[in-house]
Amino acid sequence: MQKVAVASSDGITIDVHFGQARHFSLYEVQDDGTFIQVGEREIPGASSADTGEHHDTDATARALADLDAVLAHRIGQGGVATLKGHGVKGFAIGGPIEKALSAYGKRHKLLDLKIPGVSGCTSSSEGSKSCCSSGCK
Repeated sequence: MQKVAVASSDGITIDVHFGQARHFSLYEVQDDGTFIQVGEREIPGASSADTGEHHDTDATARALADLDAVLAHRIGQGGVATLKGHGVKGFAIGGPIEKALSAYGKRHKLLDLKIPGVSGCTSSSEGSKSCCSSGCK
């Protein structure tokens, strides 16, 4: 089982930038792709996403440090690196929460692999892209 935080404004779609998220929905995701929402996590000191302001990524990463992964519509390499420093994988992906969590549950072990010469949506800040315009497949 993986513990995953999702940045969403409506509880249906991953549509909030990591740096603008005031709260995250928390899910337990099984290896077969099934999942259940287990709570919400407020981010201390986060400003309104409507203002376009970003909050302290280290404070956000500390607030999510007990999780395995964070899914947000956008997340920069700095955010990915900060999460990684707290033992959390960060992924930029948009679209339906249901589809993303199901895919993550089935594929999280593949996402943990480091395959030489392959880049894409990974939690690595070592030359790999951390943001995908079309989402992880």
